[in-house]
Amino acid sequence: MLSGKTVEIAHTDAEGRLVLADGVFYAKTKLNANIIIDMATLTGAQAFATGKLHAGILSNSEKWEKKSLAAGRASGDLCHPFVFAPDLHFKDFDSKIADMKNLHSDTSVGPPSSTAGLFIGSHIDFAKDDLSWLHFDIAFPATSATRGTGFGVALISRLLGDYTDVEIAKV
Repeated sequence: MLSGKTVEIAHTDAEGRLVLADGVFYAKTKLNANIIIDMATLTGAQAFATGKLHAGILSNSEKWEKKSLAAGRASGDLCHPFVFAPDLHFKDFDSKIADMKNLHSDTSVGPPSSTAGLFIGSHIDFAKDDLSWLHFDIAFPATSATRGTGFGVALISRLLGDYTDVEIAKV
């Protein structure tokens, strides 16, 4: 991994989190980002955690979590927070042969969608006050039957609208 961590591949279908982890690490270290947002159709378990119409949010920032929920309500791209308890769930990634596994084990205590997001976040030091990180799992609201819904476009536009010079994007 770009972060220098080694990862035991416990499940080959949990590959997206590897790419996202490298992406957030790159954003933090090479782009010096102080707000990092990743959005992906990451887990099938997202529907069990938040339903088929709501994206799941995992964030180290209560401020940005609240902004995301408000942007979701305003845009129609609804969201609901995942459980964020890294102190309890990081042990779910313990590995005997690497720094961590890419998937929690059958004896894990963390909810699968939360731990998938935490895997991504574990590659950046999101405990620092100067870094806000938002992870959106949009696995189910991103599709309807056989078509994409465009979920997330309005959400991100609304969320970040005040941080642009484009008047139409401002809230």
